[in-house]
Amino acid sequence: MSTRTTRLLVLCGFLAAGVIVAGGALQAHHAVAGIYNLNKELVLEGKLKKLNFVNPHASIVLSVEDKQVKKIVDWTLTTASVTSLTTRGFNKGTIKVGDPLKVTILPAINGNPAGYIRRLELGDQDFKFDIE
Repeated sequence: MSTRTTRLLVLCGFLAAGVIVAGGALQAHHAVAGIYNLNKELVLEGKLKKLNFVNPHASIVLSVEDKQVKKIVDWTLTTASVTSLTTRGFNKGTIKVGDPLKVTILPAINGNPAGYIRRLELGDQDFKFDIE
C-alpha cells in the first residue's frame, strides 16, 4: 500500500470517528423525551427567582407556592436556545426577578420540580416555545 493510500485511510478513519462522536453528543443533548414527559403538561404560576439567558438552552427558576405542603418550591425550567427566544421577541430584559409568571411545562419524568417550558405568560405577553 502506498503512503498516499495509507494517509487517505487514516484521514477517513479520523473523519468517521469525528462524525460518530459528534452525532452521539448531539443525540444525548437532545434527548428531551428521556428527561421530560412529552404526554403531560402542567401549568405553574409563581414568581421569577432567576433567569439564565445562555446557550445551549435558557432556563429560569420559578418560585411556586405548593398549597398541599404550604411552602414555596423552586422549579428549574428549561426552554429554547437564546437564538430561538430572541427571534420570538423574548430577550434578557423581557422578564425580571420578582415578575409573576404563568408557564405551561412538560414535567420531569423523575418527579423532581423541573420541566421544559412550552408556553410562558407575562401579563398580556404570551410566548410559545418549540422543543429543541
